[in-house]
Amino acid sequence: MNTLTSLAGFMLPGLALWLPSGYSWGAVLLLLASLGSLHRWPMHRFDRETLWLAATIMAVGLLWLFQSDGQGGSGRWDRFSKYALAIPCLLYAVAYPPSVKALRLGGVVGGLGAGAIALWQVYGQGMVRAAGHTNAIQFGNLALMLAVLAALQLAVGWRALSLRWRIGSAAAVLLAMEASVLSLSRGGWLALIWLPVLCWPLLRQIQLQQKTIPLRWLLVVALLLTVPLLSNMHVIKERFDLMSTEVAAYQADGQAQSSVGHRLEHWRLAWHLGLEKPLLGWGDVGYKQEKNRLVELGLFDVSTTYFDHAHNEVLDMFAKRGGLGVVMLLVFYVVPLALFWPTASRMRGIAATSDGQNVAAVQAVLWLRLSASAIILMYIAFGWTQVFFAHNSGTMCYLFMLVFFWAALHGLECSLQKYGRRPLQST
Repeated sequence: MNTLTSLAGFMLPGLALWLPSGYSWGAVLLLLASLGSLHRWPMHRFDRETLWLAATIMAVGLLWLFQSDGQGGSGRWDRFSKYALAIPCLLYAVAYPPSVKALRLGGVVGGLGAGAIALWQVYGQGMVRAAGHTNAIQFGNLALMLAVLAALQLAVGWRALSLRWRIGSAAAVLLAMEASVLSLSRGGWLALIWLPVLCWPLLRQIQLQQKTIPLRWLLVVALLLTVPLLSNMHVIKERFDLMSTEVAAYQADGQAQSSVGHRLEHWRLAWHLGLEKPLLGWGDVGYKQEKNRLVELGLFDVSTTYFDHAHNEVLDMFAKRGGLGVVMLLVFYVVPLALFWPTASRMRGIAATSDGQNVAAVQAVLWLRLSASAIILMYIAFGWTQVFFAHNSGTMCYLFMLVFFWAALHGLECSLQKYGRRPLQST
């Protein structure tokens, strides 16, 4: 059972960006495993935190179901089904957790694959923007996420990692960052502002273990993240210069035909619509109809009709599902973040359990908690310029990455509590 979960946990990040619908393969395997063992895992006793995570996922799924328009056809059920089916997957994975090594290896392979397909698409096929098998924004942002996960792996466990793992992880950081740069998804790069926040628990843990702060490690990791940016500085400069020009054009005469311009116009429209129905919003169909009406009246630019969402997660939710939707979106971020964040008390408890004898396991716990927290924080940042949950890749990666990381974390911490000083093979 655990082997199947580990394989699925490897496949999700490992195949996500370089195979068609690669982010779904691991989720499908996990679902099949959970359905095939319905006679076993429901007997498992689940802890309160796992049930909180399951309840949060289901609550957001129900929001999609009950606040979607009946005129929207099967779309409402398609969205709801992803959240509903994630529940048995979560409970099965907690009962039979994946190994940490499988998640680590999946992240490394996924980063290498993302970089390889990006280089091939841009330099081999002559594409302007790398997009993998999805769109450029989703591809670039998810590649950036994989780069950060691999970088955290290096930062947390540099001494414990073998030379082979160090080289593989470093290459994954470089290639995944290169994929992000080649996608030209500048909005996603804003997510890097969370890196100092993620470094704080790492530095605190080093101090807790009374070790010298490994500034060299952090500098190496920071260098790995910045090398692709520096080597493509001309491209990045062009993108930000273009952004400045487009912002100025929108402010001067409302030019909304550019990438930045139509986003600003979408945000203005979504805010206007949200204020019209602040409690429950317009719904998906109502949003489109009212948007088209306002455009026909000349109140908003026609570019807003080219997309079904507002290019901002919060504003899109406000316009379509009102304040209730915004609250549920925040819950979808805050509850998992509260469950995963490596607080000082949590890490002290884990260190005390191992009594300093199982450093690798403690580092694995820290990596799992930091990585899951990074996923959540980066999704928040991605949502500033893109409605990530409007895309299948965004929904599947968020839901099932949290499922796998929570299951691995829960299994590892339970093993530490049970075996204490004994080495754990799952790391």
